[in-house]
Amino acid sequence: MNNLVFEIDDISQLALKVMNAILARDEEAARIMQDDSGPRALASALSELFQVAAAVEADQCHLDSDELTEFGAYGLDILDRLDFMVRKLEIMDHMDDMSRVFPSLAVWLARRHAVIKNLKGTADGFGKLVNGLSEPNDLAEMCQIMEEVIEASAEELQIDDDRSNEWRPWRVINLNSGIAATRSLDPALMERTFEKLGRRLPYDMPGFFADGKRQMVVQNVPEAVSTVINRYAEKWSGRPPH
Repeated sequence: MNNLVFEIDDISQLALKVMNAILARDEEAARIMQDDSGPRALASALSELFQVAAAVEADQCHLDSDELTEFGAYGLDILDRLDFMVRKLEIMDHMDDMSRVFPSLAVWLARRHAVIKNLKGTADGFGKLVNGLSEPNDLAEMCQIMEEVIEASAEELQIDDDRSNEWRPWRVINLNSGIAATRSLDPALMERTFEKLGRRLPYDMPGFFADGKRQMVVQNVPEAVSTVINRYAEKWSGRPPH
């Protein structure tokens, strides 16, 4: 099970469950937010967000690609605020919920041809989900779902000019797609993913495949898998990034 949900009602229920946990600590949340209204304004914005999304999903409201992109940016910003409050209030029971709701909304937007401009919570969420999976089929499915979001990402993210932050979301989500592909033990998926990684994160490839070879030493992987890893490790060994 990949733990993602793809219909807006399920995504909203997940987010509202987190919101209710914050509302239960209204006074403390108000102090953190430095706002007498406390988290109620955030709850209202979240509710309105999912009302509009539900109308879009039901074809009761039409947003063109640009409008859906801006709507998505607004929605992911609201989730960022929700995530901030969860962390400040240390509501640990709902950290996993946030790891699910970010990627779920991002996939929902990508499948409706929105351009995704904010990957932070989504990249972190996918990383946690990948770490929690062990079944090869689940990992293969997660890799392919991540690819939908990666392909929908804004051009300014894909250009990846500023590489000063090793935890930048573009790097995190792509490396986790490579990890998921490798752990899926699916040679064909590995090859497709590695080719894309080479174009997106050339500077990371020598280290990525060197680490992959080290992992093979301690794990009993099928020969077809080790063949792919070794081939790409050789391809990128000492190769200058482009």
